[in-house]
Amino acid sequence: MKKGTLGVFAASLIPFQLKANNSSVCDPTTTDILGPFFSEGAPQTSSIVPEDYDGERLFLTGHLSAIDCDTNIVAAVLDFWQADASGAYDNDGFKFRGKIITDENGNYNLETIIPGKYLNGSQYRPSHIHLKVQAEGYDDLVTQIYFEGDVDIPSDPWASSASAINRIIPVNSGFAGDWFGTFDIVLSGTAPVGINELQIEYGDLSQNYPNPFNRSTRIFLVLNKNAQTLIEIYDQKGSLIKVLMNQDLAKGRYELNWTDASLANGIYTTVWTSDNKLVKTIKMIHQTN
Repeated sequence: MKKGTLGVFAASLIPFQLKANNSSVCDPTTTDILGPFFSEGAPQTSSIVPEDYDGERLFLTGHLSAIDCDTNIVAAVLDFWQADASGAYDNDGFKFRGKIITDENGNYNLETIIPGKYLNGSQYRPSHIHLKVQAEGYDDLVTQIYFEGDVDIPSDPWASSASAINRIIPVNSGFAGDWFGTFDIVLSGTAPVGINELQIEYGDLSQNYPNPFNRSTRIFLVLNKNAQTLIEIYDQKGSLIKVLMNQDLAKGRYELNWTDASLANGIYTTVWTSDNKLVKTIKMIHQTN
């Protein structure tokens, strides 16, 4: 990370209310959105920091295992990608992108930085590292790693999700100004936890924020691919109330705002369809003060 920026992050490491509380140390690692910035073909390397990049480092270590707690998963491919310190992704090359192969004990070591933040609509996404895991005999895992104390976690629809709670990790500073963290991964042999197959293909529609809401609310859409996109809102009787989106969209991130001063209190359902496939529904609660 460029000098000076890490101090800003460190100052934001206030206690965060959601803390990991595993019922089992072998709970499968939950999934998260792929996002629009994944690129195939990243090189195999233990350091994804460019050679000419001057700044303090984050050293991330971890262990890959099966849900029986005893089976080390060796020779798995861990594909990491993230933003640089200013929150920008390298979409032309492979800066801050790379693959690591787990060793004979299922361990990995990654040298990187704490990623910078970027605006998602009108809100900053918290610092995060993307990870895709592939291992023979196991389901592919797509997920994200977040950091304890990040002040933008509570307002982020993905990082604040209950399924992300065990992916928010502490980082500790060393004597040389470097940072250290641990992220262990547990793979399942069944369907991924927290996301369905169509979401893996098309992306994700976040829970609206705020919820419950009065008059106005926002929804974030992340598309993993170009797609014809229809987003509709229905009331409890199944009547169509609003078409938020109905057009061909390019791969990317979108913020949708819904304002209706005449809306009755109650539960509303948002339905997201892409290419005539039902991808996801969410429930929203309208409640006046």
